[in-house]
Amino acid sequence: MPKNIDLQCHTTASDGALAPKELVELALKKGLKAVAITDHDSVNGLEEALNAAKGKDIEVIPGVEISCDDRGFVDTHILGLFISHKSPALKSLLKKAQQYRERQKKDIIKKFQELGFKISFREVKALAKGEIGRPHIARAILKNNPDKVSSIEEIFDKYLAVGKKTYVERKKKIGIKQAINAIHSAKGFAFISHPGVYSNFSIEKFIKYFIKNHGDGLETYYNYESSRYHTGFAQSSKINKKFRNTAGKYRLLETGGSDFHGRQGQVLGKLKVPYKILAALKNRRTG
Repeated sequence: MPKNIDLQCHTTASDGALAPKELVELALKKGLKAVAITDHDSVNGLEEALNAAKGKDIEVIPGVEISCDDRGFVDTHILGLFISHKSPALKSLLKKAQQYRERQKKDIIKKFQELGFKISFREVKALAKGEIGRPHIARAILKNNPDKVSSIEEIFDKYLAVGKKTYVERKKKIGIKQAINAIHSAKGFAFISHPGVYSNFSIEKFIKYFIKNHGDGLETYYNYESSRYHTGFAQSSKINKKFRNTAGKYRLLETGGSDFHGRQGQVLGKLKVPYKILAALKNRRTG
């Protein structure tokens, strides 16, 4: 039986539905051999996840997903894997990212209020067990305004996606080079997360800028059909093949993950990421 992995998962330390321990337990039930915890701008769930995996037939790869805005590359995500989550440099950067994230979410909530929606920052903060994300805002909007919106997907499509009515760029931003350097300081690899979702700029230019700043790889296994933030995708295999070819062209490392958040319709383990992807990363670490 093939061994599969998932190297991008989110927990309640950011905007996931499951606690770190619960996610590890679910991964075990699904027969996964490894799972990476990659919360948005946070490493607060890693200790719990690592402890939950002790003595079990599963590996937990410490990770993080850092939100960046840099030189027109808006709302990009840099994935860090195999990080030392106690790294002072990484923790310092994430503290800044969390502050910038909170300011942005307050600005988004203000825009919703100006449009006549019922919502408060206090309510959204209460929904978030970890770092505040747009899904928390969407849940509050849906709960309080059933006469104006009918689903989370509609809220993202009309209001929360990049360039939509209430989207606000962060006034203070984490640069791509900053994110890569912090991940490297934590002895990790830096990847462009879900490269196929970016439609507001040239992905080729983004990849070249990422390489120029010593980024390590691309996420080449991803389920684009189930992406909440970027609707209208089809043929994940075709998109993934394109970026596997790009990784080969530039001699970049590869990773793969489902971007599991535990939301309705997501099935952990459905995306088949082969263990050989993780084996290649381990080989590079020890090579």
